[in-house]
Amino acid sequence: METLQEKRISIIKSGMELINEHGFHGCPISQVAKKAGVAAGTIYTYFENKEDMIYGIFKEVIQKQYKAVALKDNPELPFQERFFKFWENISEFYFQNPEIQGFLDQFLKSPYNTEEVHKENPSWFEWTENFYLDGIRQGAIKDINPIILKILVNESAHSLAKVKRNFGKKLEKKKVDFSSYPFMIWDAIKAN
Repeated sequence: METLQEKRISIIKSGMELINEHGFHGCPISQVAKKAGVAAGTIYTYFENKEDMIYGIFKEVIQKQYKAVALKDNPELPFQERFFKFWENISEFYFQNPEIQGFLDQFLKSPYNTEEVHKENPSWFEWTENFYLDGIRQGAIKDINPIILKILVNESAHSLAKVKRNFGKKLEKKKVDFSSYPFMIWDAIKAN
């Protein structure tokens, strides 16, 4: 018999899969329940409605991202070293979690992605802002608004993971080496 936590995880996983396959509009609660193997009413034990479930999925994936990236940061290291470790962790996270990456693709470009959502999930958003601010304060990177830095770096890692996953074999045959990619990003943001 599944525990309450196991049922919640199953609902979140099923909701994420359906959203990835059919978008937000093609993900009714009844389908999530069927895929999760629970009664439709069970979902309302965890979430008030579909919108609340979508926000619940977002909170779950942002927390996983935070654990996979932010909690591995060592502020004692020089910022350049921290940056490359950050790049490695976030790229690997996206590459290893295509279902999360697909969900984030849709969520971050949707009306669900609001300033309030960012305030309700401060761990990741505050941490990334402070990460870049540390680099600026240390004189390691350009004094650019951290939001712009987040978009440039995080979206680059996000895109690269998707390209590697979708076209890896083709690119391997063509001997495309992505090892210089993070260095190009670093060159774009490092202080002169």
